[in-house]
Amino acid sequence: MRYLTIQRNKSFVACLMKVKVYIEDPNSTEIKIQGVQCRKIGEIKNGEQQTFMIGDEKLRIYVIGDKLSKNYCCDFYEVPAGIENIFISGSCKYNPIRGNAFRFDGIPTEEMQYHRKKANKKGIAVFAVSIVIGIVIGLAAVLIPILSGPEEKVFTKSSVSITLNEDFKEEFHNGFAAVYGSNYMAVFMRNEKFNGDKEFATMTVDEYCQAVIETNGKDAETKHKDGLTYYEYTAASNNNYDYRYLCFTYKTESGFWLVQFAVEEDMYSIYEEDIFTYAKSVSFKEASSI
Repeated sequence: MRYLTIQRNKSFVACLMKVKVYIEDPNSTEIKIQGVQCRKIGEIKNGEQQTFMIGDEKLRIYVIGDKLSKNYCCDFYEVPAGIENIFISGSCKYNPIRGNAFRFDGIPTEEMQYHRKKANKKGIAVFAVSIVIGIVIGLAAVLIPILSGPEEKVFTKSSVSITLNEDFKEEFHNGFAAVYGSNYMAVFMRNEKFNGDKEFATMTVDEYCQAVIETNGKDAETKHKDGLTYYEYTAASNNNYDYRYLCFTYKTESGFWLVQFAVEEDMYSIYEEDIFTYAKSVSFKEASSI
């Protein structure tokens, strides 16, 4: 026996969904993935690492989203025969047609490429069939939600509120007053109170913004748009994707707030307008002294 370790690199794509890990097992009747009999060995959350005990024989590891989409929202890795422990990694990639499927890192084999292309075609087919079924059930019932998009939703934590939409869920990270995430964006909110520091309390929003830039060593400048004060920068993450960060600063009677929005660089142009709309919706229970 040997150990198989799988690292799910942290990503905003499908960040709230656990992926299911299956191992090839010809004696199992639990599930068949891409024509291969498999059994489940675990689940992995976003950013989590799990270790499993496997045999010494050659076998395949499958990662899927759920049983309904197992044949197109999936990926496999072929573990060679041997006694050495195995470490592999991957993350969910943005592609709604394929259900934001998990993809193993590294250069795929020809067979992996073949199955990925085949899964993509199947995902497109499933997507098309879903649309047809929706039309049959009722054109209005399908089109209205698509056109209107997710409903707005107000999130309130402590003394701060922000209007996002129903795609977002509250998350918990040390060091932040509030954190909200969706499949395409994350929002981090941090508060620094004056705590009797009169010199700190006399700083303007622009001065605070510049101080944050310098403290964090960012190559950025203070900007203004739609009455908002902010700075922006791009940084690479541990999953080799570049993310655009827009960081807005606010001042209240008791302290300063820094509200950061993070989105994949390639998707920024799609969500830029939404980010500024969300930033303008930020409000506080106490009276603002900007």
